[in-house]
Amino acid sequence: MGEGIRIKSKITGFTLVELLVVLAIVGILCGLMFKGYFYVLDKQAHKQAYVELRVLKVSIENYRRSFNGYPICPQNVCTPGECLFLSLAGFHNEKGTLEMPPYPATISTELFGYDLESYDTTQIPDIEHNEGKSLMLWLSQILGKDVAFKDPWGNDYVYEYPLKEGGRGFRLFSMGPDGKTGEDEWIEDDLE
Repeated sequence: MGEGIRIKSKITGFTLVELLVVLAIVGILCGLMFKGYFYVLDKQAHKQAYVELRVLKVSIENYRRSFNGYPICPQNVCTPGECLFLSLAGFHNEKGTLEMPPYPATISTELFGYDLESYDTTQIPDIEHNEGKSLMLWLSQILGKDVAFKDPWGNDYVYEYPLKEGGRGFRLFSMGPDGKTGEDEWIEDDLE
């Protein structure tokens, strides 16, 4: 019998260097993609903060026109952020004291994810109990959030009235992504 014909096949594969080059290219592309993704998220958060700041400022001015003054908590029972929320949500009257039943809200709360229409006014706790803290607890349970307006990074918007340096008006800003600000000065990532 004859011998079969042998066909020599030349099967080649990738060398180690070629595999490493391909892996390096894929790694660089993934890194660029993630960096671009986080850049877009950061820009989106900044734009959201600017929009929310504008809405809050307009609402504060509407409050001022309605009540002849800016939101204030004269007894310092609540934080400035709580004072701003309670005032714009209708729970503070023009003197800065709690108002039951609440006035109509001066802010469109859908932007901030609050549904102030869903609460039952008969369930509002006694506002004198525990210096109003029971109302804050009740509101935070009803809303499922803190009783303050939060920026996209989870920090309270900073509301200042009256101004520390004197003068007219109010100051409202976000401390930015790092959640910090200088003592009496702005830092680069603060948004106003």
